[in-house]
Amino acid sequence: MEQYTHLAQVYDDMIDMEYDKWMEFLKEYFKGKDINLKGKKALELGCGTGNMTFRLKENGIDVTAVDISRDMLTIAEEKARNKRLKIMFLNQDMTKINTGKEYDFVFSFCDGYNYILTEEKLEKSFKGVYKHLKPGGYFIFDISTSHKLKNIMGNNTFTMNRDELCYIWDNYLEDDILEMYITFFVKEGVLYRRFDEKHEQKIYDLNNLKQILIETGFKNVEVYEDYSFESVKENSIRGTFIAYKEE
Repeated sequence: MEQYTHLAQVYDDMIDMEYDKWMEFLKEYFKGKDINLKGKKALELGCGTGNMTFRLKENGIDVTAVDISRDMLTIAEEKARNKRLKIMFLNQDMTKINTGKEYDFVFSFCDGYNYILTEEKLEKSFKGVYKHLKPGGYFIFDISTSHKLKNIMGNNTFTMNRDELCYIWDNYLEDDILEMYITFFVKEGVLYRRFDEKHEQKIYDLNNLKQILIETGFKNVEVYEDYSFESVKENSIRGTFIAYKEE
């Protein structure tokens, strides 16, 4: 089962994220750095159906958006056309980034890095990000914490039952890998079509991630709780990293 092949069709209906909160955090952070977002160039990794991509664009950022799923990109491109937004979408793996350009910012939202299942590939992605950043550029990404994946998601079952969409979501945690098996039922006429997907996410230690970023060459690595300016706590569900590439 290819990840996101069918999920792309229902992603916006089943995933409810605080996109506006995330955008406000970015605006406030860069305002504090006296950096005007308008006209800046950004690379977004794991853009999905474009929910943050459009917010970046609407705030004046010239964004190039990358995702490994062609199905997600198809939906993102259709949404961009409907919004009359001109955005470059690229089908690339975030561990093998290659656009031939440098950017003021590189972003990755909504736990994209948890989907990288080995530290070797994670390091490769960080090196690719570093290469694509201009001197003085910022790398901002978030990651689901150990607390979330172990204590909230791990070895639990979640369900949703609506007229047009139902799912059964079974999770199995082994060591530091969370396996997620999702069965969807999507209404088509008077019948429901079933499809199944498997997803895997890896638990990363936040301090270890910070060390890897520093070893990659980043400076002034900051870690916040879920797009706020609070410190990460034991029960935080998301860690937000900001890493700076020196001029």
